[in-house]
Amino acid sequence: MSTSSEWDLIDQCRRGRTRAFEPLVIGYQGEAMAMATALLLNPDDAADAVQDAFVRAYRGLGKLATGSAFGPWFRMIVRNTCLDRLRARRRRNHVSIHEATSEELGLDPVGTTRIEREQLSASIWTALLTLSEAHRQALVLKEMEGLGYAEIARVLGIPDGTVASRVYHARAALKRALQTTGIGSNEGEQ
Repeated sequence: MSTSSEWDLIDQCRRGRTRAFEPLVIGYQGEAMAMATALLLNPDDAADAVQDAFVRAYRGLGKLATGSAFGPWFRMIVRNTCLDRLRARRRRNHVSIHEATSEELGLDPVGTTRIEREQLSASIWTALLTLSEAHRQALVLKEMEGLGYAEIARVLGIPDGTVASRVYHARAALKRALQTTGIGSNEGEQ
């Protein structure tokens, strides 16, 4: 959807036509769900966060600068909604990775059983949890959402160089964390 057609819908919403928000929801729901699932590591929490993010976005349409792209602004709302949930979860000392499945990660290694794939999936999610929040966010946006460094910088509100550094260090930390579980051993590396 082009920025101008998004702005036609946003303008209609601002004038009280709530149904005009539906195409924006349809257009961004999949991306928002993938991002929230990657950050929260729980599909149910992710679905709740996405719903909250759309409500926040609708209520905040008046704050969006005329002509600005909806996508980056909405991604920031999704990210902030997820961070709020992570902070609340941390206060409750509850982090669930049991819902993570190999299908959610898109893993289907040839020659492995369903149980092996589920164990690999759980290992990856556990390794992701060992990363700092800043590193995990950058890595998820880069690798799972496919965003470029400039777009990640806008979403996170940090310089491009900082994004590159965080992604680099996140990959290295993730590799180390996986190696401690026996995945991706150092064999053959110089």
